[in-house]
Amino acid sequence: MKQLMNLIGQHRFYAAACIVGTAVTLAFVMVVVMVYDFRTADVAPEPERSRMMYNTGTQCMRVNGTNLMGYRGLGPVAFEALFGGLPDVDTLTWHGGLQKALCALPASSDRHSVFLRPVAANWFSFFRYDFVAGRPFTQAEYDAGRAAFQEAEDEWRSFRSLEDGVARRFVVISERLARQLFGEADRAVGGEMQLDFQPVRVVGVVRDVSSIFQTAYAEVWEPFTLLNESETYLVRETGGLAGFRYPVMRMGRGAAPDHIRAEVARRLERLNHAGGEYVLSDPQIYTHTEYTFFRGSSIDARLVYALLLVILLVVPAVGISGLVHAQMQSRLSEIAIRKAYGATNADIIGRLFLESLGTTLIGGLLGYGLSCLLVVAGSAWLFGTGGVQASGVVLGGDLLLRPVLFGAVLLACLVFNALSTLLPVWMAVRRNIAFTLVGGE
Repeated sequence: MKQLMNLIGQHRFYAAACIVGTAVTLAFVMVVVMVYDFRTADVAPEPERSRMMYNTGTQCMRVNGTNLMGYRGLGPVAFEALFGGLPDVDTLTWHGGLQKALCALPASSDRHSVFLRPVAANWFSFFRYDFVAGRPFTQAEYDAGRAAFQEAEDEWRSFRSLEDGVARRFVVISERLARQLFGEADRAVGGEMQLDFQPVRVVGVVRDVSSIFQTAYAEVWEPFTLLNESETYLVRETGGLAGFRYPVMRMGRGAAPDHIRAEVARRLERLNHAGGEYVLSDPQIYTHTEYTFFRGSSIDARLVYALLLVILLVVPAVGISGLVHAQMQSRLSEIAIRKAYGATNADIIGRLFLESLGTTLIGGLLGYGLSCLLVVAGSAWLFGTGGVQASGVVLGGDLLLRPVLFGAVLLACLVFNALSTLLPVWMAVRRNIAFTLVGGE
């Protein structure tokens, strides 16, 4: 370490160039690693992403091919027929998609635009939310949603809200929204607010969820029963095939996604031959990685990211190796003297490699810090997908400061140091001792 510090002091320009070059290179490498890791790692509230599969829509049309409705969620009939009791699936839940809504306190004109997600009764046991106050809605509270609506005698609407001022809807909200409306999370539990101008009661408050978690994310979670789907035109028109349910599955350990897709396809064919007016086609079922990257294409995200990392490491390493080679020229006499006193080529290469690794690690730590700044500053375009506005992206320390990322930094430093150092050092130690000592070539 003393020799390393002396070398840095003696060759400040070289050391600065190597450290800055390494820091910038590893910063971009770590941004790529972070994007992939944040999107795919098993982290709460989605602790088992590696076992999850999603259905993002299914085409619905008449048997004769007319009245194509495009990709829709599933109605109750199709949901049970296609996904109920699937082998190799441990747990099944569903949601109604992410929607925008307005909320405010009663008699207040201060309205807040929030992301609302209707969810199934087992949603909060399927995902791992951190409740800072209150609890999930009970089964009774979940079922009470149907009492909030009645059938409308209106040709344009299939149901309408009861406007008696009674809070028949029970919701869970985020900690940030609780503080905006009620001042603190504890005061929000049991409190009432207006959601799309209808009264609701808060039963629980969860710690804010980053929108990186595309499926678990929302600011307000309400029971799916509030949709009263059986009374909607879409469900009634298609005989329960098209609707608003988007299934989320947790596969059993060791289960194969292709087996699940094959079983759903078999069930779909049987459902379409049941004699209904409408049929379904092309259910879009993805694993978590497929759902997150290049959805709907045959591109392998792991291969793309691996090639990108290779390019980001190899190309700058070639440039840094030129600096290392130039620096080795000034140390040829030192290398020759070491060899004259019996040091082997392996000993010298190992020592020089470790010296260079020290500089690389310094650059790596700076690069990691820079990558965190880049990810936080650029989170709007790196993670602002899935229908979530840019301001909804939040990166906490629990995501940025994770052991796997530190391990990735160390591995990237080792690879980068090996690529940029070994060849110039190997060329230097192969020089003839006598010619080097007398200044020859």
